[in-house]
Amino acid sequence: SGVRLLLEFRPIDAQLRVAREEQLLHQQQANRELIRNLAHEIKNPLGGIRGSAQLLQHELDDPQLREFTDVIIAEADRLQDLMNRLLSSHSMMRPAPLNIHDVLERVRRLILAEFPQLSIRRDYDLSLPELTADREQLIQATLNIVRNAAQALEGHGEILLRTRIARQVTLAKRRFKLALELQVIDNGPGIPAEIRDKIFYPLVSGRDGGSGLGLSLAQSFIEQHQGMIDVDSRPGRTCFSILLPISERT
Repeated sequence: SGVRLLLEFRPIDAQLRVAREEQLLHQQQANRELIRNLAHEIKNPLGGIRGSAQLLQHELDDPQLREFTDVIIAEADRLQDLMNRLLSSHSMMRPAPLNIHDVLERVRRLILAEFPQLSIRRDYDLSLPELTADREQLIQATLNIVRNAAQALEGHGEILLRTRIARQVTLAKRRFKLALELQVIDNGPGIPAEIRDKIFYPLVSGRDGGSGLGLSLAQSFIEQHQGMIDVDSRPGRTCFSILLPISERT
């Protein structure tokens, strides 16, 4: 009877996994459309803000006051670049063979420079094959996730970067022979229960002063690579899991 029960539960587990993947896919698509709409609304007035700051700068003789217009112009340019990335299509991707561990080491260096008291451990599967992907998008997506963990830890605590191979994976209703599994695990307080199911929604943040765009942008970049991102969180352990296809579809 034990064998029969095992055989009966396996299809149920598979159905639950497929249902979860479909739910995440629909959420990603809805988030992407909302992000694009938000980006359009934000982008339109940015040119006016920047232009007005430039005009004001020409009228100011006090160098100290001109420092303020410099800040406005620089921030407008930064936001303009972010909006362009949010609005970029698949055609703007620059896929090339890369080693995921090179990406993770770049992210690790950036985060440790920003949070020097943080501990970032690595558990890499060095046998992983190369991945064809947009290097800058993967850096930005991973950076946003790791920075989110570092901020939740308030710069103190431990983050684990783990890579593994996954086999026979379904992503966006497509079956792949091999996929990369990347996990970002922290020992922080966990995601508040009231936003746990909405953590990838634009403008949703568990931190005062957070923009709520970092994880949405990460999800968008992962989705453009036909991948999937999910999170499991409880007090003392939060794990962001990313799946990215490696091999051709079976």
